[in-house]
Amino acid sequence: MRFCSIMCLFFCFASSVSSETIDTVLVKGSGFTLQSAISYTEELAVTRVMEKYARPEAIDINRTKIRYRILDRSSYFLNEFTVISSGLNNDGLHDITAEATVSLDRLLTSLRNLNVDVRMWAPGPDQAIEGRRGAGSRTGRDRFEHGNTD
Repeated sequence: MRFCSIMCLFFCFASSVSSETIDTVLVKGSGFTLQSAISYTEELAVTRVMEKYARPEAIDINRTKIRYRILDRSSYFLNEFTVISSGLNNDGLHDITAEATVSLDRLLTSLRNLNVDVRMWAPGPDQAIEGRRGAGSRTGRDRFEHGNTD
């Protein structure tokens, strides 16, 4: 009986761990060294996924915050990064092609924490939601702040 309980707990935990929302992209990058090429390609992967889910105007407005708080920590948002090919080009730069799996849960949570408007409204299973009532022009008035006549 105890074995069945332990196995049930294990399968419940394993299914919750694998329920993260991800996006996989194929990216190409280059750099003076192999490590700088990998870092730049990781940043490109996060940027490409971010541009899919965040509104372009919001990215432009918050470019500095995004640069220092998200793109400088690109490896944090990657679940997997596999270099498919690498080599030196004619200019002596390292070129790499890689497949990156980006955690949308972590990325969209960080974007929302910076008040960047994202296109994906429904959160994934591991995304945090900040409870700011009436925090934007699109939310309308805060029905809890004003006298409710309903």
